[in-house]
Amino acid sequence: MSRITAAGLRQLVLQQSRYVGLTDLLSISWALGIPVVQLTVFPGPRKRMAAMSVRVGERYAILLAKEAVYPAPIAFYLAHELGHVALGHFQDGAVVVDFEEARPTLASDDPEELAADRFALELLTGQPDLKVVPAIAHSTASELARVVLVSAPDLQIEPGTLALCYGYSTRKWATANAAMKLIYLAPRPVGQEVNRVARLQLHLAELPMDGADYVAAVMGA
Repeated sequence: MSRITAAGLRQLVLQQSRYVGLTDLLSISWALGIPVVQLTVFPGPRKRMAAMSVRVGERYAILLAKEAVYPAPIAFYLAHELGHVALGHFQDGAVVVDFEEARPTLASDDPEELAADRFALELLTGQPDLKVVPAIAHSTASELARVVLVSAPDLQIEPGTLALCYGYSTRKWATANAAMKLIYLAPRPVGQEVNRVARLQLHLAELPMDGADYVAAVMGA
């Protein structure tokens, strides 16, 4: 896994897609043999958990706990966890847990967290360092939505991700969040889509009954 780079994964996705979005990241993960599941049931102490990467031998899995109705925030968390896997952040244990922030952030003092953030950003945007694009520094949600939708194909950045970059860079999160309502056709439970893909990939009917029941339970099936 250490030979996997953000730039390499991005280039692979862009051969077939306009930009790197959540669906693309799910395809990448499963193609690499990394299951991705949205948890709907998890222990009390984990209630603030946003995502977790798990290593068992030479195999990995990513468990998402963050809930969202738009795909861009979950795409960032998934790309971040892929960064932990690709960068080998498991020397001190078999689990890396990331706790939920109010919004996606690149402000950690932990060098491994910063490295995973940079990996995620490069995978999603092509640049490991966040930069404000002057052309989208507008004050209204409708104008921001219009500009990111127009700019996304040329920049090869998913519109929602571009709006999140704006929110982080300017701290105008209210504007960025309001723009999401105009960027996407309608809010939807993103975790359901994550687990729809997981159910197709896991072949629950082929698992032992106890194992299938447990997996189905944590996925809310």
